[in-house]
Amino acid sequence: MDDDLLSRDYDGAPKRDNLFAWTVLILLLVGFAFASWIGSYYLFGHPENPKSYQILRKVKKIDPPKRFELTAAPAGKFHGPKELYDQYWAFSRLQFQSENEMLLRDYLRNFQETKKLVPYVVGRYTILQSYELTASDLFPSGVVAVAQSVDFPRVLIEQVFTAPAESVGQLKQMLSSGLDIKLERASDLSAIIHVEKLYDGKLLFTVVPLLYGSYTLNIGSGSFSLEPPNDLHLETGAPIVRAQKLETAFKAFASYRKKKGLPEKLAAPVSGVAAGAPTPSSPQLVRVEPAVTTPPPTPAPTPRIPLIAADSPTPKSGKVSPTPKGSALAKGSPGSSAKPTPALLARTTPELPPLFAAEKVVPIPTPIPADVTPVVPLATPAPGVKLEPFIAAAPAPGASSGSWRVYRPGQMPRGRLVEPGEATSLAENGVGGERIYLSGHFLVTASGATRGENRAVLRPSAGGKAAGTTRVIAEFPPGISPPMDGSNIARDELRPFQITDVRRGTDGQVNIYVREITATQ
Repeated sequence: MDDDLLSRDYDGAPKRDNLFAWTVLILLLVGFAFASWIGSYYLFGHPENPKSYQILRKVKKIDPPKRFELTAAPAGKFHGPKELYDQYWAFSRLQFQSENEMLLRDYLRNFQETKKLVPYVVGRYTILQSYELTASDLFPSGVVAVAQSVDFPRVLIEQVFTAPAESVGQLKQMLSSGLDIKLERASDLSAIIHVEKLYDGKLLFTVVPLLYGSYTLNIGSGSFSLEPPNDLHLETGAPIVRAQKLETAFKAFASYRKKKGLPEKLAAPVSGVAAGAPTPSSPQLVRVEPAVTTPPPTPAPTPRIPLIAADSPTPKSGKVSPTPKGSALAKGSPGSSAKPTPALLARTTPELPPLFAAEKVVPIPTPIPADVTPVVPLATPAPGVKLEPFIAAAPAPGASSGSWRVYRPGQMPRGRLVEPGEATSLAENGVGGERIYLSGHFLVTASGATRGENRAVLRPSAGGKAAGTTRVIAEFPPGISPPMDGSNIARDELRPFQITDVRRGTDGQVNIYVREITATQ
């Protein structure tokens, strides 16, 4: 057979391979795969883009904004109005664009993929005007309130209150001109999602409360609850209140102050007057703490800790090793039995109950073994400090008289556990959005149990520098009575206190404000 016939078609023409066409096709497929990879990376990496967000929502690859618990909120840093202005006023247009993209991106991802601290807003702000949110806004339902800082009027915020349509009327009625909004780091988590520089040099911050909690007025009636939005309209973007509405808000606020006989504009606090101090009759919007979800069970009787003397009979549970000759215990006075001191008792007792208030430990002046260092608890406050007036006149910053969530021992959210000596450094650095718990042994130096109050003042009973310079102000929820004066408390990783604030006084005293968050077993 002629081999040339194999290279011909049926019509007898020679067969040719089109290598150029195959090369072009392969290059197109490679380009398509590369474009798909780049597109997917951009799609998932930039959900703040409106088209990317719509696609991710359709394929269910991004969750809607969620409600955070105060004890499980993303780590962040709290900024006052002056600090915010100093940080952003010199930004260029490109810097604002990059910052706003990052802020919105972190919010859309529920702060799960960010390594930066979330910027939270604190301070006192006065509402200029509030507007109802519509389907054409970034948040489709609720009310946005434009407020101006009392301490630094060049800073404005638009606080977004997302709520169902049936609650909008109540929100609009309560969020009226002149209402004060006080944002505190101990109870509020208002995150910044956008920053805008206005034409007159002021800064406008779009703020969203991540707790989506319930609010009420300290004067008057009415309350409302917020709900996270199910969907967002990124096409309209932020800020929500634009130039024309913002000008209307300033005019409405000036008219309100004129009716009240006040100056038309807010001014910086007068020297000598506490910054942002509200007048007794001014209404203020406050957040309502949620009720205790886990009712504390009835506390079981606390077991008494027996004091075992040197010549007492051997307990049934085990044997007592004989006292070595020549030791300090063997050199006691004849005919008298040497009783162990509290330091020796703490060493021989392997585990102390969480709250041993059955009896007050009184040191006995007896010889102490050479290898034991006595620990003398501070049963009296520092000189010049009156604890009774302190409890009545200086409540814990940010602490409410209501309720908060109480957990079973060991079931609280994860956090950092510190001792009193380590907690003193927080007086300079602040608590921030981090969950920090306090452990250690404490002596109750003042208690409000006999006066119907829910607080107590504690002192670290262990030795060290922190024992004389640290004071713990503990607040207890309804249903859990504060420990009695003179009793001792031991807290570990299963039943710690939660730190809400740490402050250093003018006398150098470090005050650690804590909450009881575990139910008694």
